[in-house]
Amino acid sequence: MAAAESGLMLIAWWGAGLSTLLAVVKLLELWRDRFRMDISYNFTGSESVGNEVFIRNLSNRPLILTYWELLYCSGRWPRRSFAPLESADFDSGDCRLEPYATHTLHFVKANYFSWGHKGLNGRRIFIRLHVAGRKPILKLVYAQ
Repeated sequence: MAAAESGLMLIAWWGAGLSTLLAVVKLLELWRDRFRMDISYNFTGSESVGNEVFIRNLSNRPLILTYWELLYCSGRWPRRSFAPLESADFDSGDCRLEPYATHTLHFVKANYFSWGHKGLNGRRIFIRLHVAGRKPILKLVYAQ
C-alpha cells in the first residue's frame, strides 16, 4: 500500500511540475509575441530632401494603420497641449504593415516642417497612430 501511494505521489508531482513548465513556456511566448511598434526619424534641413518618420512593426503579426497625426506638444503631463502639424488624408485608405516591416512618412516641400530650435520653440513632436482594433497610440518622435 505504501509503494502504491508513493507512486501516485510521484506521478502527481511530475504532472504538477510539467504543467508549471508548460505554463512558463506559454507566458514567454506571449511576451515574445506581444504588440510592439517603434518610431524613428530622419530630419534634414532641406525642403527639397524633406523629413521622414519611420513606423516599424516589431511584432510577428501584421497590423493595419488606419490614420496617423503628427503633433506639436507643449507643456508636461497633465497640462500638455497638442497642436496639429500634419496628418493623413481621410481618403488615403488603410496601410497594412507586415510583420517586422517599416512604413515611411515623407514630408517634402509643402509638407516640410522645421524641427530646429527656433521652429520647435520648446515643443516636442509626437505622432498619434490609429491602428485597427486598438486605442490610439501616442509616441514621441523628436524632443530637443
